[in-house]
Amino acid sequence: MRVDTARGDRSAGRRAARRLGRQFVVTAAMVALGAVGSAGARGALAAAQAASTSVGVYTDAQSARGQGVSEKSCESCHGMKLSGSDIGPTLVGDYFTSNWTDRSVGDLYEKIHTTMPADAPGTLSPAQTTDVIAYIFKLNKFPAGSNDLAGETTALSAIKIAKP
Repeated sequence: MRVDTARGDRSAGRRAARRLGRQFVVTAAMVALGAVGSAGARGALAAAQAASTSVGVYTDAQSARGQGVSEKSCESCHGMKLSGSDIGPTLVGDYFTSNWTDRSVGDLYEKIHTTMPADAPGTLSPAQTTDVIAYIFKLNKFPAGSNDLAGETTALSAIKIAKP
């Protein structure tokens, strides 16, 4: 009987050790997932904050190129420095921000790329379109950043236009 009791005690001890081992592994895995999830949430928050015109989504060089395109293709309707005329509305100041705040840069890109210039819609290249958008952002006092706006609508649709 003693042998059986000793064997039973050892088996019970091994079972308890395995159970504790499994609990430790599960707990460690949960802690690791929590840390990854927390880092992921912080990353998603940072990405959401970065996806706004308030953090610099164009470069000064890009807006300078956009000014050149604007002088050739936009100012005949929208006036000098896109300040508006009898033909086309201003793209600067409260009028612009009240119409475009909380919309995406992708929406603005599609509007300009498909309907402008009015006398030759759809003739601006993707690069010219994003350059003009960069110039509009500069005129509206959005900060410049270190990367050009890309001419890809999916990426542009993730960027929200904020008040400067």
